[in-house]
Amino acid sequence: MKKKAFIYFILIITIINLSSLGVILYQRSKISLLPSVRGQKVFEQVRREVKLTPGQMEQFQKLRIAFHTQLDSLSANVDQKNKLLAVEIKKDSPDTLIINQLVRNISARQTESQYLVIHHFFSIKKILTKQQQEKFFNIVLQRFLGKSQLSGPACVRQKDIPNK
Repeated sequence: MKKKAFIYFILIITIINLSSLGVILYQRSKISLLPSVRGQKVFEQVRREVKLTPGQMEQFQKLRIAFHTQLDSLSANVDQKNKLLAVEIKKDSPDTLIINQLVRNISARQTESQYLVIHHFFSIKKILTKQQQEKFFNIVLQRFLGKSQLSGPACVRQKDIPNK
């Protein structure tokens, strides 16, 4: 009887370890997905519609890789803090100081991510002509807002912004 229980115990521990390993490998593969592959469909649309020159394409790719590497790092940090936050909230007596600290940290990383995106767009803007910039930002707006939100009173067009 003890031998049978021991075998079940070993089997359960093995299944738990394999499951944990699978989750870890999945998370790492998700984080380490090459930036040059991720977003390739959008990059191809930009390349085609914006009509990037070979030199611009090379610069654009370098910017993309650097951007996604930094953004992935920030996203992984936010994911980690969210998990810690969930663990703390789940406790019978959660520590509100720890919760507040985690929320502030998550907020800071999300703010950093937003600035990173803005800086990335400024970097891209520098390598594009005025006409290319217009096409590029139209594609970006379509991706972020969806085509239906680009028309109507809520949409601010460049020509609607008063000159200073």
